[in-house]
Amino acid sequence: MIGFFFNNKHSNDFGIAMEQASRGLLPSLRRNDYEISGRHGTVDYGNETYNTRQITIDICFISEDVPQLQLKAREIAYWLSGKGTLYFDDEPDKAYDARVYEAVDTEQLIRCKRASVTFECQPFAMSINYFQNNYSNVSNYKEMEVMSKGTQPTPCIIIIKNTGAINISNIEIIRKAGNR
Repeated sequence: MIGFFFNNKHSNDFGIAMEQASRGLLPSLRRNDYEISGRHGTVDYGNETYNTRQITIDICFISEDVPQLQLKAREIAYWLSGKGTLYFDDEPDKAYDARVYEAVDTEQLIRCKRASVTFECQPFAMSINYFQNNYSNVSNYKEMEVMSKGTQPTPCIIIIKNTGAINISNIEIIRKAGNR
């Protein structure tokens, strides 16, 4: 059965499986429209930014004896508290910054051996294996291309480290517009 990782632990560690996950194709677009008195409709200023994403996971205990369920439920509650990285067995190269805000019904989990957990996540998945360009022994003029392999525009971090004995000066970084 497919499971998920959260806060560096797998759902199997707690004897639970993921029955289904509602991940949604796209997070909702953040509205940036205004009503103007005396004008029909609204003025849409665009924005192209997205709201946080809700990911709901239906979990169930995998054959657990009843006396152990209360203890397991408390362990699960502790595991799910706090902020962490969430990723799924069927997409092991993508992760979400996530947090559980809504209560998880432990009575339902103990009595019915199933429950729903809703994670509030940042809008887009991140790559677990960040695409990195590592260049060493670069001297004189050198043009290097840094690309994001994601599906959304994304910021990048550029670290320049001088490992030589000569000072480096006149470094120029130019952002060229591309498709993304």
